[in-house]
Amino acid sequence: MASTDDSRPAIGIDIGGTLIKIVLENRGDEKRAVGDHPLLSYIQKQTSAEATKALSQGWTGSTFYRERKGLGKVVLHALVIPTADIQQVMDAVASPSDAPVISKIKVAATGGGALKYQSELERQLNIELVIVKELHATARGLELDSGAESAKQMLICNIGTGISLVKVDEQGKVERVSGSGIGGATFWGLVKRLTQFRDFDKAIVAANKEGTLGKADTLVEDIYGRETSKAIGLPPDLVAGFLGKLDADCLSDADISAALLRMFVSNVGQLAVFQARLLEINAVWFTGGFVQSTCSADSDVGGGAAEIAQNAIADAVLFWSGGSIQPLFPQHAALLGAMGAIHDAL
Repeated sequence: MASTDDSRPAIGIDIGGTLIKIVLENRGDEKRAVGDHPLLSYIQKQTSAEATKALSQGWTGSTFYRERKGLGKVVLHALVIPTADIQQVMDAVASPSDAPVISKIKVAATGGGALKYQSELERQLNIELVIVKELHATARGLELDSGAESAKQMLICNIGTGISLVKVDEQGKVERVSGSGIGGATFWGLVKRLTQFRDFDKAIVAANKEGTLGKADTLVEDIYGRETSKAIGLPPDLVAGFLGKLDADCLSDADISAALLRMFVSNVGQLAVFQARLLEINAVWFTGGFVQSTCSADSDVGGGAAEIAQNAIADAVLFWSGGSIQPLFPQHAALLGAMGAIHDAL
């Protein structure tokens, strides 16, 4: 990152409370050696086509391409792992005490964990972290990934461990304007506490394919009756109280997951729409690990967790805005912080 040689590889790492997102930008052929430092070769190896098939649960790796102004086509290797597994990475990359001395490299780092783990990462991996403000990294990553520019102000709703609502004005100034502690960690914590799901993607997919909406929620028709609900102008299936029937005996794990997902995205949609109206913005970019989950950073199989989460958010935005606010989703929503950190630190 401190180098003026644009042909050299660069690494960005976004350390969140739940997930670590690592991006290696290799400015050359995909098969080209990325350098002598073990962290470079480790990322390239873990994101190879063969290695991604055997990664541990909760780990995903992928390789994709992007056009970069002045650089042409670049190869990006993306590795997403649970933050709880950070020591596993350090152990795998750290050089033995009797190994030849290697040159220290700089790594762009963002996220709350960048400062928390800075000393250990620098010591064990022989690297120097260049800290980038999280919101700036996300905004820069969105610009790189989607081509969105600050010709007009943007609103970003970043859904990670918590939720941050970020405004980017016409001059590119980044400001956190609101947020919530009811974030992705809240949803996942409740799922693990109330169901047997231990895989995020499986919980989302089961909610969509097997869960029945309304079985765990108190609906308007539960209070007024179906016909009376219609008579007073309220949809019978409108949620009056999320999880109001959580003590019902007939609930499956998928039913509970479906109720939690709808409750969570309803809150997200409401926050985003209300903030967009305050700022007089007619579109919101949704980013973060929850939006992309731990699926492939390049694409999702139709009906996968990322698509389901995005559709659920879009439905919530439609409900709260009446169609006046457009939800937007970048292709690599979970990786924006790591991607943006590389370029913000250059």
